Amino acid sequence: MNYDVIIVGTGAGGATLAHELSTKNLNVLVLEKGLNHPRGTAANNIKNTKLSLKLEENIDDNRYEFLNQTAELMNIEGLGGTTPVSLANACYACTNCYKNSATAQFKGFDLELFEELLEASKELKVGSLPAEMMGPATRMIVDKGEKLGYFMEPMPKFIDFTKCDGCGLCIFGCTKGAKWDANDFVKEINETENNTEILSNITVTRVLHKNQRVDGVEGIDSNVETKHYHSKIVIIAAGALNTPKILIDSNITNEVCDGLFTDLFITVGGYLKDVNLNTEIPMGVKSEFGPYFISPHFSHQLIPLIEEKGFNPKAEDVMGIMVKIADEANGRIYKDGRIEKELTSHDINLLKEGYNKSVELLKAIGVEPSSISSTPIRGAHPGGTAAIGKVVDKNLETCIKGLFIADASVIPQAPGRPPILTIVALAKRLSKNIVDEIFVNPNSLK
Repeated sequence: MNYDVIIVGTGAGGATLAHELSTKNLNVLVLEKGLNHPRGTAANNIKNTKLSLKLEENIDDNRYEFLNQTAELMNIEGLGGTTPVSLANACYACTNCYKNSATAQFKGFDLELFEELLEASKELKVGSLPAEMMGPATRMIVDKGEKLGYFMEPMPKFIDFTKCDGCGLCIFGCTKGAKWDANDFVKEINETENNTEILSNITVTRVLHKNQRVDGVEGIDSNVETKHYHSKIVIIAAGALNTPKILIDSNITNEVCDGLFTDLFITVGGYLKDVNLNTEIPMGVKSEFGPYFISPHFSHQLIPLIEEKGFNPKAEDVMGIMVKIADEANGRIYKDGRIEKELTSHDINLLKEGYNKSVELLKAIGVEPSSISSTPIRGAHPGGTAAIGKVVDKNLETCIKGLFIADASVIPQAPGRPPILTIVALAKRLSKNIVDEIFVNPNSLK
């Protein structure tokens, strides 16, 4: 069957496009590689892939233990992409936070997303964490942080706080329906009358194209049968790890898979009896320092690390602070699945600076100094592997006519901030362009 539009992926980009286009009387096919993870179970499906970090310089200082631990890249596949396990951080990634923010980067390519960011914010019910929902541990961080001279501000969240009970389990997928995730758009599509078909457990292997014009996609279904789906418009929104693989396997190779960033982060924490940070809304506040920020964050990984230092913590005894940086976009994904990037002196200095601020803050709060530990370096926001200006143009179109990309792959450099709101805005802009191309300039599809 021929479709008007084929969308690959149901994450923030793919689901938004499907949601927007489903109202336009178009025949839309959405293909998802993964399955549906019931709400409340999403975190159990997170994959941790080894991230090979090559250090540009040797560090002998024992304080920075995270530099000697194996780095990981966190990822999840399934309906909704990574949104079910997000902590609902609706960062605008604007120049107020970081001069090389995602919005600033796109402006450099004549792509302005202001209107779409406002639309997305309204639709996702974005709002700052209300004061009355800020837990005692988070309040301690605000109080002590500001006394140290750190401006602490509420984190914008895509949470309907009228439904939120503050359980702190955002990463598992909200069972109360308070936190937005892309499955909300999928559910709405399925419950309304439209011509949009969503198929899961279909692995798209390559894009079909001839004479520099897209013709559809090839995929493998749950019965391991090869399927061909045809359309003159294809949008790949499979995520910054899967999208470049599909492109490479489609013989679209120029500058694909290079320029990987992951918004590297560590969580620094220690022992503080019955602090109960684990039961509070995670990352409720933040303090910005240009290319990095710090924010309250409970991590189970801290428990065994604190135990190694002679303590016996339960989850409620761990106080943690995340340090997230805008790392250099110098990584690469190889055909065999290996992911490598260099940890530059610049990256190392940002992590060290954030670590030192976190230690200072933890001590001020009353955390036992000898218990302070750090998780390994992790990445959770891969991007840059099909960047604007290299693989796509300002309309997010590739060198193949009718083939577009709408996920974090197109962000050229690390924003150092959660990208979901930015990706939703990108998808909204692309959906408008697609509608114009189909209805205003139909001859362009011939």
